[in-house]
Amino acid sequence: MLHFRGFGGVRLAADAFGSPDDPPVLLLPAFGQTRETWRDAAEALADAGRYAICLDLRGHGDSDHAPDGRYGLDAFAEDIKAVLAQLPARPVIIAASLGGQAAVAALGECEAQLASGLLLVGVTLWVDPETAAAIIARFKAQIGGFDTLEHARRGIVDLHPAEPEPRVGGLLDSLRQHTDGRYYWRWDPRLPGQFDIVGERERLEAAAARLTLPTLVIRGAQNESVSRDAATRLAGLIPSAELAEIAEVGHLVSTEAADEFNATVLEFLERRVPREPAVYQGGSDPRVLRDALGCFATGVTVVTVMGPDGRPLGLTANSFTSVSLDPPLILFCLAKSSGSLKAFEAADAFAVNILQIGQQAASSRFARRDGERFDGCAWEQWGTGSPILKDALGSFDCLKHSWHDAGDHVVIIGAVQQAQFSAQRDPLLFFRGRYRRLHFA
Repeated sequence: MLHFRGFGGVRLAADAFGSPDDPPVLLLPAFGQTRETWRDAAEALADAGRYAICLDLRGHGDSDHAPDGRYGLDAFAEDIKAVLAQLPARPVIIAASLGGQAAVAALGECEAQLASGLLLVGVTLWVDPETAAAIIARFKAQIGGFDTLEHARRGIVDLHPAEPEPRVGGLLDSLRQHTDGRYYWRWDPRLPGQFDIVGERERLEAAAARLTLPTLVIRGAQNESVSRDAATRLAGLIPSAELAEIAEVGHLVSTEAADEFNATVLEFLERRVPREPAVYQGGSDPRVLRDALGCFATGVTVVTVMGPDGRPLGLTANSFTSVSLDPPLILFCLAKSSGSLKAFEAADAFAVNILQIGQQAASSRFARRDGERFDGCAWEQWGTGSPILKDALGSFDCLKHSWHDAGDHVVIIGAVQQAQFSAQRDPLLFFRGRYRRLHFA
């Protein structure tokens, strides 16, 4: 068993399967379920060389009940982000129902890419209010517990009466027998009705549309509350998501059709989030090389120069580095296709401005191919006359030292004449094609 610290200090319990040296997979159960429902899937993942971590959501299983009774979307999403911050690597997330909705919020509303893949099992963002009310009413009716395990089994069937009757063996692990002899669900009785999926619909739609990681939407073909249209709509909302449907099962697709479910999951992972690193060989797909280069996290700069007509020119660049302290030299790389190439070639001086966390908009503006990049941008000139962006994290005013041909780029080395920096600011970062921020978890 593992333990994680969740939002507000709530202790979250988990079971782990496989070697922690293998790529991690975090499994999040549905409302009312505990981590035991993922056991078959976790064992299959471990056998396939993945490190599977099955988590109890707050208020479920062996995880703490929320002392303040908070069981809304924010609380569950913040728990997920807290757990991800405690893992040594970005995992694939496999999440059902409530766990999936919380994962969509956690991942889609965060600037950083916190996971390497997402599998949504029986998840919908569009629940009919009457259907939602009926399901909540059924859960509330079971708060008082069950006289026998057979009574409990019937209670599981009654939660989704229109679906094929499940075997439900594993779900009985979510029950605990109290001293009064009755069996009770292992979740906080305050839970039903706290998470308003109907009221969170627009928020979740916006979050789903922002997801950029490999995603698979999985639906049991006879799921009464997640229609085929809803699953197709969700897969269409998430960029590049795929849809898989498993026949003859409803809500409990991972347990009732374990073999087919596990095969579907493993096939997707090996194809979209493979265990082995992607390999670039000379002459092969250049996108692999580009993605490999994107693994090097960098800061973001705007390099500037005064054009021949006396107007300032600039562009965003992250290929910047220190070369020497004695003499003080720095360099950046400029694409030969850049419209500013001739201006940098003709000028005797240039400046490099390292952007701070509040200048993402400036970075995007200077990365455009057209438009007046200096509109609304405060700047000044120092000794060489090159444009210096005000409020940058750091700026370097340089005389051109040398110019070197390098394939489809040129390498421009500058001799630093003057520099300044703001120690109280944090940098704007760039990693794997996205802006990032320093994370102090």
